[in-house]
Amino acid sequence: MKATLIIKKAPKRNDSATKATIYVRVRDGRRFDCMASTKLEVNPNLWDNTKGHIKDRVICDKEYRASIEEEISKLLTFLNNEYAKTDEPIDKEWVETVIDKYYNPKKYNVPEEDKRMELIPMYEYYLEMHPLSEVRKRNNRVVIRALRRYEAYTRTAKRGKKDFRLYLDDVTSDTLRDIWNYFRDEHSLMEKHSKLLEEVPEKRPLKPRGQNTLIDYFCKFRTFFIWCYDNEYTKNRPFDRFPIEEPVYGSPVYITLEERDQLLEHDFSDQPKLEMQRDIFVFQSLIGCRVSDLWAMTRNNVIGGAVEYIAGKTIDGNPKTIRVPLNKLGKAILEKYKDYQGPGLFPFTAQQHYNEDLKEVFRIAGLDRMVIVLNPTTRRQEQHPLYEMATSHMARRAFVGNLYKKVKDKSMVAVLSGHKSDSKAFDRYWTPDDDIRQSMVDLLE
Repeated sequence: MKATLIIKKAPKRNDSATKATIYVRVRDGRRFDCMASTKLEVNPNLWDNTKGHIKDRVICDKEYRASIEEEISKLLTFLNNEYAKTDEPIDKEWVETVIDKYYNPKKYNVPEEDKRMELIPMYEYYLEMHPLSEVRKRNNRVVIRALRRYEAYTRTAKRGKKDFRLYLDDVTSDTLRDIWNYFRDEHSLMEKHSKLLEEVPEKRPLKPRGQNTLIDYFCKFRTFFIWCYDNEYTKNRPFDRFPIEEPVYGSPVYITLEERDQLLEHDFSDQPKLEMQRDIFVFQSLIGCRVSDLWAMTRNNVIGGAVEYIAGKTIDGNPKTIRVPLNKLGKAILEKYKDYQGPGLFPFTAQQHYNEDLKEVFRIAGLDRMVIVLNPTTRRQEQHPLYEMATSHMARRAFVGNLYKKVKDKSMVAVLSGHKSDSKAFDRYWTPDDDIRQSMVDLLE
């Protein structure tokens, strides 16, 4: 369905007094094409029938222009919402009924605007009621803060939107596209509207968001809308007309066992902080957990020569205890820090500092092998030395990749990594190296 706004009366030269009724024209391919009148009127010389709004360059009172644009936006949003909810055939009678319902909500028992459910408070309620792990709640709150800034930006930067709020029933696929574009460009938009960022701050500076990050945000947003629909808080399903593509990942980058040993053999005695970060990384690469789970571990997680834990990311779904036996190297690293009296396994620093220190550790140890990676923002291939790619998550990839190379059994590795045996994410942790590729090609001889 495509809805546009037109007038039937032709403009007359120098005529600024005549008013013409604005009509909604609704088309659905070749199946039907009909019009219904609205209560809006405009001078024909001001109107652009092609674009469906007041001409961009015409001289017009700003408040009048803004009021017309706001009313048009509300009307089209209502029309699109009704279309999304209906199972009835679309014809002229349906269009006229919807327009009448918009102007006479009480006649159809349609809730008035002040009784509609605001989206952001409902999103926060969803986080309270839905059994999500703390990690997922934190990630969803990042989306909520971005939505708050979207609302504030719309009220500030767009004419006729000074009272703008997101309502569950009003969100359309067009709204989602606008939010997507805002999320994508927020880092640059906030340079001009820094006060909005002060009102709803982020712990880290805003940076350009790549396609995968946007997809992740919108998958969370869609899950929230599905929950609202399933629990009958709304009949609106805007994501039905807003497909989300699959994220794209490059080949996984991780250190080999030889490079791990190179890390261990390097003398960091004159840099005790980096030595500690090196030891933590190697230990993480031996048990394969996420860094958030490693940070949460205590000595109580070491049971009978193994580390036992429940992954925080999956604790709200199907929580299972993951048990990873420690090898000699893992036990030696734990023994090295046996006198540490803090709450965790190791004297952890902030996770952000951990990632920064790891790059320095890799660089000093000479791990400068050139690797090809996919830039998550531009989605283009780039070459970087290995040390520039060092992060805490590389330890988890090293665990999965090196172990899979040895046992060649996905389900067995998944038992130790906490992945589901059919997990798509598993493939982001391993890729055939040159030795495996060569052995496969040699089979053709």
